[in-house]
Amino acid sequence: MDMVLDEYNGVVIEPASIPNDRVLFLAELQRVMGFVAQEQKNIVWLTLPLSHAFLVDIATDMGFEFHNCLPQQLTLIHRPSAETFVPFVPTHTVGVGALIVREGALLVVKERRSQGYKLPSGQVDLAESLASAVRREVMEETGIETRFGSIVAISTKHPFQFGKSNIYVICQLQALSEAIEVHDQHEIEEACWVHHVDYLSDEKNPTFHRHLVERLISAQGLEWMEHPLKRGDDAQRELFFMR
Repeated sequence: MDMVLDEYNGVVIEPASIPNDRVLFLAELQRVMGFVAQEQKNIVWLTLPLSHAFLVDIATDMGFEFHNCLPQQLTLIHRPSAETFVPFVPTHTVGVGALIVREGALLVVKERRSQGYKLPSGQVDLAESLASAVRREVMEETGIETRFGSIVAISTKHPFQFGKSNIYVICQLQALSEAIEVHDQHEIEEACWVHHVDYLSDEKNPTFHRHLVERLISAQGLEWMEHPLKRGDDAQRELFFMR
């Protein structure tokens, strides 16, 4: 198996080089661990694709532990000492909500199996920006095209799904269209424009969302700014500044 040395005195096993054979995998892993012991490396990273899940027990028998899991792969680690620092797996999920007002009317949705109406919202996908995520969610749930405006509030919840915490970012957007067409009909029963005063007075609507609307209807917030550096890691960075 091929190895890459990282900047933290660790060893990363190249997933593409992992053999599809238990006997050969055991021999190769023993060779890697011999190198790790001889060179006094801090940690070994082993990512097994789903097609190689039958090799997990070989790794765990050699002292590897689970670190993180994705639908198509499992990452395990081996550290000679329990004191070795290991970067945390993600500790938060991130959600976005959209506050969209057009001539006094608020864009809201009603989820199936619920009574009241709430702001369009959803989860941010892996490697997705906040601005892209909230515009996507609005399009899926209402069919309304939007322009990102600003971040007007942030809410957190502990714990949330899978024992993680959740960060919920409420964004103000401008509607670029008016006609509603629900694309995600599996989740959304109805979407509509309702005057924000009527929305606030209807107690069937969730208290949390009514509170958001009441406090944020005229908020300015943090405006999205184009990052001045568009290379390396900074090319993926979002910036939000006070107006």
